[in-house]
Amino acid sequence: MHPTLLLIAALLTSQTPTDAPAAPAALPEERSASALDQLIDGVEERTSRISNYEAKFHQEVTRKHLPRPLKRSGTVYFKKPGMMRWDYQIPERVYYISDGQVLWSYEAREKLAYKLPVKNSELYSALKFLFGQGKLREEFSIRQVAATKGLLGLELTPKVPQSGYTKLVLEVSSETYDIRSTILFDPIGNESRVRFENAKTDKVLKEAAFRFTPPDGVRVEDLTRSETAKEEKP
Repeated sequence: MHPTLLLIAALLTSQTPTDAPAAPAALPEERSASALDQLIDGVEERTSRISNYEAKFHQEVTRKHLPRPLKRSGTVYFKKPGMMRWDYQIPERVYYISDGQVLWSYEAREKLAYKLPVKNSELYSALKFLFGQGKLREEFSIRQVAATKGLLGLELTPKVPQSGYTKLVLEVSSETYDIRSTILFDPIGNESRVRFENAKTDKVLKEAAFRFTPPDGVRVEDLTRSETAKEEKP
């Protein structure tokens, strides 16, 4: 997976308070399977009812080779089917915008934009349940794990090994099943955490907000061409 896509995957499925445990522990085996099923069903039912989503986010990425975590924040938007937008404001302006077919990564300070295909990427395979597609039980091996106080934790391990991530932990509200935070673990031990705040689901987002036209003077790296060439190769 391209580093940008991995970052987006870490965002869309990475939202965890900084005081959450680094490695969530499994709950005692005596916890009934029905409780797990209820939690899974609750998350799927809740996400299926959300068509528009807007929230503030705080991301913390911990990398083994860096002494301190990377912290960033901004605003995120989702709209079904398959549209998303991440506007980073701190520490610098970076944008990730997708209409469900193409992903744009735009670095304002560098005047650089990347255009990537995402329709068949690991990113959308991992996150399609957020867009009302697919079922958690079909895509992942699931267990309930310890979570931040007041939340419930679900650890999702892809049944088909992925190159970009090894597992994903969702932390959800015990009352509404809203996804409040997650942690994404990559194959080399890095973690990406994001916390959502002030979520809004009653505002209809315009589809135009999920399309991007590079400003004048911006250099564009079109990575969709290489993917097209692969598909056409006999």
